[in-house]
Amino acid sequence: MYFEDVNIFQIEDHVSNLKNMYAHRDTENKKPKEYLRDHIECTIEYFHFICREKNLDNIFINLEKSLLKEKDNVLVQLWKEMLINTVYMHDVGKINPAFQYDIMLNDFYKDNESRDSKHSLLSSYIYVSYFDKKIKNLDIEKLDKSFLRYFMYLNAYIISKHHGYLSDFEDFGTYLADETEDYFKEDDFPDLNMNTLKNSTIVNFFYGDSFKIIKEYVKNKDSDFNIYIYSKILFSILTASDYYATAEYMDGHKVVDMGIITKELKEKFCSEFNNYEITKNIRNYEKNPVIDGNYTSINELRSEITLESEKNYLKNKDKNIYYLEAPTGAGKTITSINLANLILKSEKAINELFYVFPFNTLVEQTEKGLKDIFKRSDITQNISVINSLTPIKTVDKNEDYKDFRSKENNRKIDYKKSLLNRIFLNYPFIITTHVNLFNYLFGTSREEGFPLIHICNSVIILDEIQSYKNGIWKEIINFLSAYAEILNVKVIIMSATLPRLNKLVEREDNNFVYLIKDRKHYFENPLFKNRVEFEMMDLGEDPESEGFELLLKDILKESKNNNKILIEFIFKKHADKFFDYMNENFISDSGHEIKIITSDDNKIDREKIIKLAKGKKNKVIIISTQVIEAGVDIDMDLGYKNISILDAEEQFMGRINRSCLNSGRVKFFQIDNCRLLYKDDVRKEKELTLINTEIQEILRNKDFEGYYDRVIDKIDKKKREINDKGYLSFIKQLYNLNFEKIKDYMKLIDDEINQNKYTIFLSRKIEVKDEKDGNVDMLDGRILWKDYKKLLVDSEMDYSERRVKLSEKNAQLSYFIYKVKKLPSQYNEILGDIYYIEDGEKYVLNGRFNQEIFMGETPDEANLIL
Repeated sequence: MYFEDVNIFQIEDHVSNLKNMYAHRDTENKKPKEYLRDHIECTIEYFHFICREKNLDNIFINLEKSLLKEKDNVLVQLWKEMLINTVYMHDVGKINPAFQYDIMLNDFYKDNESRDSKHSLLSSYIYVSYFDKKIKNLDIEKLDKSFLRYFMYLNAYIISKHHGYLSDFEDFGTYLADETEDYFKEDDFPDLNMNTLKNSTIVNFFYGDSFKIIKEYVKNKDSDFNIYIYSKILFSILTASDYYATAEYMDGHKVVDMGIITKELKEKFCSEFNNYEITKNIRNYEKNPVIDGNYTSINELRSEITLESEKNYLKNKDKNIYYLEAPTGAGKTITSINLANLILKSEKAINELFYVFPFNTLVEQTEKGLKDIFKRSDITQNISVINSLTPIKTVDKNEDYKDFRSKENNRKIDYKKSLLNRIFLNYPFIITTHVNLFNYLFGTSREEGFPLIHICNSVIILDEIQSYKNGIWKEIINFLSAYAEILNVKVIIMSATLPRLNKLVEREDNNFVYLIKDRKHYFENPLFKNRVEFEMMDLGEDPESEGFELLLKDILKESKNNNKILIEFIFKKHADKFFDYMNENFISDSGHEIKIITSDDNKIDREKIIKLAKGKKNKVIIISTQVIEAGVDIDMDLGYKNISILDAEEQFMGRINRSCLNSGRVKFFQIDNCRLLYKDDVRKEKELTLINTEIQEILRNKDFEGYYDRVIDKIDKKKREINDKGYLSFIKQLYNLNFEKIKDYMKLIDDEINQNKYTIFLSRKIEVKDEKDGNVDMLDGRILWKDYKKLLVDSEMDYSERRVKLSEKNAQLSYFIYKVKKLPSQYNEILGDIYYIEDGEKYVLNGRFNQEIFMGETPDEANLIL
């Protein structure tokens, strides 16, 4: 163990009267108060438990190597001692007599007149008082002493925040110094047997030369990312250990399982995947591959992509970030699972798998795909979806995970364990969204930070990274590179239009591997390249007035030979208008049904349309916005699309001729300009869209590498500008450890996109198909809302049970929830930020929620994106 020979703070040598001090009490008085010593010992036991379960020794070794290069062993040893004692000493401030009397109702301290019951900051103060003396007595260079004090204060800052959230480290100096001056007097803490730090000592460090010198030293050592990661992982481990220990006392629940991928699970994963039909076909192809280039099936190329990526991974197992670039329809999911399988087999320390997507539709689609692959084993029970739409996975008492939809009446659910698993991500295989991942990496609260310990020693598969906010690509890839190296994460970045983000990495980094060496071999093969051809449509000099008529005319002609047609607009305004226009003017004997999918349609409505589109003999024309581009598993014959950014064009083309049985076609037109939608994205510029004939050739030849050379060059130039969005501004916040500003900077979704958006609940009756038994049930919004209200106000129900049941209701609520721009003029009641509208059916037209009817006016384009 990394901390095996490290000294632990001997609390009994420095604190008197421990036998009369408490850490927690049961507010319902069902159990005796917990002694302070017992809580501290339990917390450090959980610290060691987490380190064992998650194989964290290598993480601490990585941190030591990156932060303490060429440092004396005496310094290293004290650094380790300070680290582990950050956990051990986190609650030592509960010796505060006011805390004991006011919070613990401890009559032993009723005669003390201490002024405040705070304990976290007092713990920090005791911590720095103890370690400052130890640093002073070390026989090392003055600079090294300052270096250790930097970590001492940083650790103390994390202790001070273990019940709150990380904000700005530099403010801590002022805060601690003020409290030392005004409040932390030795006479107020009669049980503390040690000399405490003077106010002037703290002030001199933070506002003298020492702090400036050390920050420059850290900056010159390229440790800014690593110190940020050090702070985040220490915060995660401390708060997790404390939470587990507190939960054990409060609920009697001892955590013995963190939901990691065990050796047995690895073997099952490998066995089931190898026995999957597609995997066996790939292995058969491996024995008899095409060697003359005369491919007869797209599946032969798909097999080659899987096998080539496997070979290149095995050659580069020591790296951390892998690029998987393959054409649309090339089977990246199977290839990525094969890579995950290889990593789990070859890397003993790796014990968790994350699949991360930008859209919930991709999350749902991947969950179904994984459950199909592993349907013959209990691997499926260990696959968990973490997003706002999926209920908390429940655990039966003394049993394994059970699906929340189970209709057994005799189940006894362990709600406390179920909630604890969700809070900490105690699941082996996790499918989640990129927003959640970024919360784990950059969040500042305890709840956001808990899952970071699960990121350690994991595989993370990132799909469609090009959809992440363009303006922070440079920061994303630099952070990913640092996180992957320190936390021993194997990151697989996959896309059909993969930007070479490593070109934006500032430091010298050989940690990236291209799993497909000759991309042209696949992208330029006719089976992929010619799967969908495209042409440009001219909608006249005034497309706003002429465009609909010209589109309709062309669709009428094409509908004679194409059963399934997809038409995409940038803005919902035009999608809605064209849907009405088609219903009024599409006169044809072809038998096509006309449907629409936008953000105004709930999950049920979308699924009905997608099911219709999947019917082999069905004839359908679907009008949509960009919600259709990624993650929607449809196979259309012909597509029409308003020009936007090149990645979106390729994604759209991926919805056409997916089966590769025919020759698919797409026609690009322009009615709306995409600049409004992609406000801060360099790809919106005219010279990088299909307006430019050079970009048309890039798309035709699938030369996305050449395209992204231009994009990356533009991004790099923007990032070198001296302004709030420049890279130097970001580095300054990182260098200062301003956690709040970093979190805000790394947001994937800007607040202004959703500003003034109101959430409404339209009560009506909706038919819902049960995924397990296929039966159709009627979901009544009125009844659901009453049940939801009842749960919210039920003070008698156990907190854990209520959280689990609310997550189940929230999944159903999503069928009735919509976002609108303006506050509803009439509503029946409000719960939180949700406005309940009883007669929701009157705002439904042709089975869809209609914003125009609801608002009583036509919102402008900016409000109807998607």
